[in-house]
Amino acid sequence: MMNDQQASIYHSVLGGSDLLAWFGQVPNFHDAEILSLYLCRRGQSVLRLRGWIMGKVGHDRHFVLDKHAVVTFMLEGVMDLQLDGLSSQNVIGGLTLRRAPDRVDRRPYLTLAPLPDDIEIQMEPCFGMDGRIRARSVAITFEPSKPND
Repeated sequence: MMNDQQASIYHSVLGGSDLLAWFGQVPNFHDAEILSLYLCRRGQSVLRLRGWIMGKVGHDRHFVLDKHAVVTFMLEGVMDLQLDGLSSQNVIGGLTLRRAPDRVDRRPYLTLAPLPDDIEIQMEPCFGMDGRIRARSVAITFEPSKPND
């Protein structure tokens, strides 16, 4: 069953409900790989990653990975970011999509006045890139994929 609070943000962004339907739950993107991040001062910035759902433990005692997809977050009005690390393979510990909280320490860096509907993508560290991106809006698309595509 989906956590209503976490699911509500996905339902509020274009393409988010389709992603929830594909995964059957709110994705946590644990061990997802960042494929690319394109930042644009004006216009659309794009974050692409390969993710899946971790299912039950299989007979070999490893998690069964299901519903593989390349997920694209299209961000309009990027107004702040904090990124750390970069590697030839960038794996995140998880990704949280939420309404952007008021971060007093980040106010001097905001390129636009904050609004209550701003969205933040938080990428938890694992290996390589991690950090936060705050934007006016986010839209999501995805392409189902095979594990080794």
